[in-house]
Amino acid sequence: MQDNAVEETPEAKLAVFRRLVELYARADVDALQDLIASDYVGHTSAGTRDWAEFRQSILNFHQIFEYAQDSFIVEDQFASGDKVATRMTAHVRNRGTGESMTMIGINLAVIKGGKIHEEWNTWEIAQSPHSLSMQGA
Repeated sequence: MQDNAVEETPEAKLAVFRRLVELYARADVDALQDLIASDYVGHTSAGTRDWAEFRQSILNFHQIFEYAQDSFIVEDQFASGDKVATRMTAHVRNRGTGESMTMIGINLAVIKGGKIHEEWNTWEIAQSPHSLSMQGA
């Protein structure tokens, strides 16, 4: 019998999200499915998505970007109730150009019973002042 109380601790909820990040970096969508609730809803700037759309977006991003096992760095994370807030940095390489890119992201996830039920996230490409000045050249 599984002890659900252990899964509901703040530390366990942080671990669920860290596991999601690890599996995302590997595009291991089959293992990732174990962390996603059947009623999952994701909210992004592109709109609302279900698990099938989230799964496909992972596969799409892995076609565009090359991820290393340590591509994602969790910079800051905390849990309050069922919500886990995470600030991350991702270091990836564009498969088409070979260009290294750094992205920064914020995620707010609702985690209950060891599964992600809902999340809101946003990512943006971080650019140095030098790279911005080179765009006009």
